Amino acid sequence: MIKRFGIFITILGVMITLLPGTSFAKELPSIQTLLEQAKPGSVIQLQDRVYQGNVVIDKPVILKGTKGTVIKGTGDGNVITIKHDGITLKNVTIKNSGSVLDDDDAGIKIYSDNNQVINTTIKDSLHGIYLNENKGNKLTGNKILGNQEWNQSRRGNGIHLFHSSKNVIKDNTIDGSRDGVYFSFSGNNRIKQNHVTNTRYGLHYMYSDDNEFYENVFTDNIGGAAIMYSDRVTLVKNQFYDHHHMQSFGILLQTANDTRIEKNEIYFNQKGIFMDQSNRNLIKGNHISNNQIGLNVWSSSIDNQFTENKILDNNLQYTTNGGEDANDWSVEEIGNTWSDHTAVDLDQDGVSDEPYEYSSAFGSVLADQQLGNLFLYSPALTIYEKWNQLIHTEGGIRDPHPIKARQQALFNFSSVLWILGFVLAVVVLLRVRAKRY
Repeated sequence: MIKRFGIFITILGVMITLLPGTSFAKELPSIQTLLEQAKPGSVIQLQDRVYQGNVVIDKPVILKGTKGTVIKGTGDGNVITIKHDGITLKNVTIKNSGSVLDDDDAGIKIYSDNNQVINTTIKDSLHGIYLNENKGNKLTGNKILGNQEWNQSRRGNGIHLFHSSKNVIKDNTIDGSRDGVYFSFSGNNRIKQNHVTNTRYGLHYMYSDDNEFYENVFTDNIGGAAIMYSDRVTLVKNQFYDHHHMQSFGILLQTANDTRIEKNEIYFNQKGIFMDQSNRNLIKGNHISNNQIGLNVWSSSIDNQFTENKILDNNLQYTTNGGEDANDWSVEEIGNTWSDHTAVDLDQDGVSDEPYEYSSAFGSVLADQQLGNLFLYSPALTIYEKWNQLIHTEGGIRDPHPIKARQQALFNFSSVLWILGFVLAVVVLLRVRAKRY
């Protein structure tokens, strides 16, 4: 009897200890409690579990998780709000922010300077990371996933900068948000090696000067990079490809001046580069190929310089909306490589002895009728363009020093191989037939 009673007491004790509703249960502290107890400069190591509730960080600490650390917000407001300088947040998954666009709810909203957000995953949130009136922050190695249950216009942006400067945004992956990276009144930032896909605009950019973009990849968005009402932007060694909607583009410049667009890969887009009311820009050393329209430069854009670009195998190499072209197509007697130019280079200096001239009337059609984009896939377009070039209407360009295409020589060598192979096959076939007869 006593033995049974002892077993009963033991089981009862275990149940009381584990039962969540009892006063004997040990409650794990929330993140907010840990922050309140921490001293400035402390390292707070989170456990491999789900933490419930929104968090406000208002002292300089390092808050870091493990592979399974999840911070799940209440569904209202921001999940993480950073309000002090010098905070580091790393190695956590953040989810379930509010969804009010007027409040710009976010997975992480930062109001202070010189913070770091490293290797976080953000999902089921309106904006991913929102930088608000601050400077000197570093966002590195984060993965931001837009909420696919909302229409694209109802989603927030992957990374949003508002009056934010001197930040470094590097090696982040953004998929399925409204816009990938959005700039508004934010200058002197450096954006490098990010990958943005499945958004409206991979880069959406308003009233923001002196920013630099290096080695980023923008693919399968409605538009690649939309640079608007901004000056002195640098785009170097980025990739823009697979933007196929009717008005899609790799790079759009709208009232953007003194930009530097150099050594970018721009291919398989509806339009490679589109320019309107954009002046004094340098477009140099880019590979612009296999787009429906390589360059769509409206006559409102003047004093731009195009040099050392490879403009290859676009359905239309160049279009405009009419009027005379007022741009420079060579710099210091170095022009561009055009795949449709029959180059004559008698002195073997790599520059064609004859200028490259191209005119297109179809740009005017596209400017007046959006449905004209449907004809970009029609064989009739080639006939239309050839006829236009014969009558030589307005809307043409002239590259006085085009570079001889290297692929032409490769094509000739390849053709020789094909011919030799064909001749050899014929010889073998004839010998076989001769033996039979």
